[in-house]
Amino acid sequence: MKNLLKKSLLVLVAGLVLSSCGQKPTPEPTAEPSTQPTVEPTAQPTVDPTVAPTVDPTVEPTVEPTPVPGFETNAIALEDYKAYIMYDLAAVLTSLGDQLSPELQAKVDAKFDEGLAAIEAATSHAAAQAAFSNAKAAIAEQIPLANGVYSYIGLSNSEKTDILGILEAYAVRNGITGVSLFENGGYVMYNERVTLGTETYIPGYGFGVLAEGSINAPLTTEPNVEWQNYYHTWNTADPGTANYLDDQGSEVGDFYGYIGASYFTTFMNATKDGYDWVPELANEKPVALNDNGGMATKWRFEVKTGEALKYTTNSDIESRKAFNGREVAAEDYVTPYVLLLTQANGLFRGGELAGQKGAGAIKGAAEYYEKSANGVDKALFDETVGIKCYTDETDGKTYFEYEFVTPVTQFYSMYYISSSLYMPVPQEFLDLVTVENYLGFNAEKTETPVDNSLSLGSYALEAWNAGEEVVYKKNPNYVYADSKYAIEGVHINILPAAGQDPEAGLKEFLAGNTDSSGIPQTQLENYKNDPRTRKTTGDSNFKLNVNALDQETWIDMFGEEGKVAQTPESDYWVCEPALSNPHFVKALSLSIDRVTFADKRGSIASVDYLSSNYMSDPENGISYSTTQAHKNAVAGLLEDTDGYGYNLQLARNYFQVALAELEASGKYQPGTPENPTKIEIEIAWMYQTHEDAYHKEIEQFLETAFNHESVSNGAYELDVVFWVGNVWSDVYYNKMMVGQYDLGFGSISGNSLNPLDFVSVLSSDPVISGSFTLNWGADTNDVNSDILVYNGMRWSYDALWTAANSQAIVVDGQNTKAVEFDLVSHDANEDGTYTSVIEMQLASTDLVQANVEDVVVFWADYETAADYFEESILASTVVSDVDENGVITLTITSSPEIVAKYAGGMGFDVYYNVAIDGGEPQSTYASLYAYFPVAE
Repeated sequence: MKNLLKKSLLVLVAGLVLSSCGQKPTPEPTAEPSTQPTVEPTAQPTVDPTVAPTVDPTVEPTVEPTPVPGFETNAIALEDYKAYIMYDLAAVLTSLGDQLSPELQAKVDAKFDEGLAAIEAATSHAAAQAAFSNAKAAIAEQIPLANGVYSYIGLSNSEKTDILGILEAYAVRNGITGVSLFENGGYVMYNERVTLGTETYIPGYGFGVLAEGSINAPLTTEPNVEWQNYYHTWNTADPGTANYLDDQGSEVGDFYGYIGASYFTTFMNATKDGYDWVPELANEKPVALNDNGGMATKWRFEVKTGEALKYTTNSDIESRKAFNGREVAAEDYVTPYVLLLTQANGLFRGGELAGQKGAGAIKGAAEYYEKSANGVDKALFDETVGIKCYTDETDGKTYFEYEFVTPVTQFYSMYYISSSLYMPVPQEFLDLVTVENYLGFNAEKTETPVDNSLSLGSYALEAWNAGEEVVYKKNPNYVYADSKYAIEGVHINILPAAGQDPEAGLKEFLAGNTDSSGIPQTQLENYKNDPRTRKTTGDSNFKLNVNALDQETWIDMFGEEGKVAQTPESDYWVCEPALSNPHFVKALSLSIDRVTFADKRGSIASVDYLSSNYMSDPENGISYSTTQAHKNAVAGLLEDTDGYGYNLQLARNYFQVALAELEASGKYQPGTPENPTKIEIEIAWMYQTHEDAYHKEIEQFLETAFNHESVSNGAYELDVVFWVGNVWSDVYYNKMMVGQYDLGFGSISGNSLNPLDFVSVLSSDPVISGSFTLNWGADTNDVNSDILVYNGMRWSYDALWTAANSQAIVVDGQNTKAVEFDLVSHDANEDGTYTSVIEMQLASTDLVQANVEDVVVFWADYETAADYFEESILASTVVSDVDENGVITLTITSSPEIVAKYAGGMGFDVYYNVAIDGGEPQSTYASLYAYFPVAE
């Protein structure tokens, strides 16, 4: 990939966003076995807290302990340790559920019984641990590995929910869901002048404040009489733009959302207990053009144009006013895709659209993006990208037609395309305001977003007074203007004080200046039972994300030649060994009294990874959190707790188990009460205010649990320290995403109607996760990292996720790329030419067919991309046939003229099509980097 995004992050096009935790009220607050083991105890084991483990006072702690031959831990009594790992082995059996045939189940049960006997017979902690590992491996060996091409995308919602439960259970067992704290719902106060659409909060929808609500009295504190019947809210900062097309977070999206429109939208149902999907810019639901059993890649639907759909602007500039009431034309539906996917425009959301993989990926989007670094090429777009809009001569209707890379159901064909980012816009308007100024200010600030935007949504921008207020007026041309959105407008006050004073928003509300407010922790007891207060669920679960990597693996992933990110050796992160022990991480989770913590803050206590608005059945509004698949996945976090994952004594017991294993492996040696071995864990937070708001209480929970004398009798001491960056997003981009942390506070949200797709972010493969992995530990494509079973076969996490969301080539349980590329040589010749050899390794000669379409040499200045150029060198490339090992060899001869022109950093793009298991060939590309030395 030859563009600046090679040095940045791609995210999922379905709206994946990093979450910033703070008080910002909005109209819709979003403040988420067949054989039972016969092992005793069946509940989680306990250890007598009155019996403290003994410590050898002659063992001195070291900074970097090394294994001591024959060392036997005193952290926990051997019989107690056996009970815990017998429990773990029983959990392995339970995790298989009903996925095995009776014959396989019998074999597994036999290995389980043998494992229990081996653990019972062990005479040391190390021997017991080895017996557990051997038993788990023996169980795994009984279950065949998945091999072949699989796609489960056509399964029912119920069947997909089962797969999601299996993936979630794996993630919970391996600690890659982090340590969840709370769901960001809670309490919101509404002005009595606001009539809500419903008094019962609808997960994923809200109270229907704007769409179905109304204002029953003027806000007399508003000096502008014309705005007194507007809905009044606030935001901490002025983002300076409504250009969500070029934004990486969620804040700008809130400002854009009022004017945005989608092909489809949702409104509250008649019984006010859910919502219905209805056409907005469309006139009908999608119709399959190449239906295959309810699945299709090609879809179309009729869209509104002409008199049925008109643009709105409240600008006073004559050139803009000319667009007010302008009818939407068919070509306007294509323009936003050209705008986003033209690489030269540099729009972040365009990069994510081009980078989308699997379900929801638009055919040809990545290819066009790669070839448009020099600007718009409409002919290439029309030829390459699976997007078109046209008027059918037979019926006179205008149709929007689109094609995905992977077949999807009708619902997901609607869901994946229904983003307001794709709202139509006339090319003439873009030419007038320029791409740089679209939806924002011009450089001189003589034009505001009011002047540089057009609305097809429920509201249109009316005023944008920088740093003070943003105001929207109801859009009279909105397609549902007569039946929805009775509230005349929305007024957003910019409230910088809220950045320092957590009560600032509530003060504004109580003074009668706004219509809603979250309740800060300091005022919760005073107002949570106020008649103006409503309870909500949230859209994201915030958690302490965990770096569970050992140092060697960290270097492999993040070192100087890291697979995920590259770090100078001087900046290497020193991993805390304790966090690589799953029992230690479980103990951390058990230490946190979530109910107390969340209740103080008006949030919702939760151990879940996904918030309650993630739907297992999006068409019928069934939350995944209510399903048995989810309950099974988190059962191990909740058993023998207060119902929310808290049990202080059990936490201390698990700390003992962890210390026994860490000592036995030589990671730590015990100190003494006078000189304890310290385990320091840094928690990275978003804001400085989190030190008082969150950190001190979390620190107290963890240290109170670990530093109790019953854990190690003073041989160890846990020290929890605080970190914060300059801006809230530093915790993501400078810490968690690049492995520079122990624990990191944060969350990712988005794609709530397809949680099976969303859990891609739990993968350790940045291609699958979109580089948004926050928890590091298990290699999710290692089939031996744990036992993950579906349909009687063993899979890696990545393989099953890929099969569930698109199509997976699975070799011995692991997800395998159809084609792997390697630049095996790049050598200068005496005549000034270069000979470069690229090998294309097919995953299987039986399953994969590939054909080279073009080979392109490119060069670009990666700081500015100003000097980008490329040209085809296919004519000087010899492409071999596939050999017996599944390798296609490309031998490239670069002329002296090419060498001179592309001197310096350059590379080759190989464009090719690939067909899997006889399916439809799909065009794609691969980039490989080389270097032509610059002449002296």
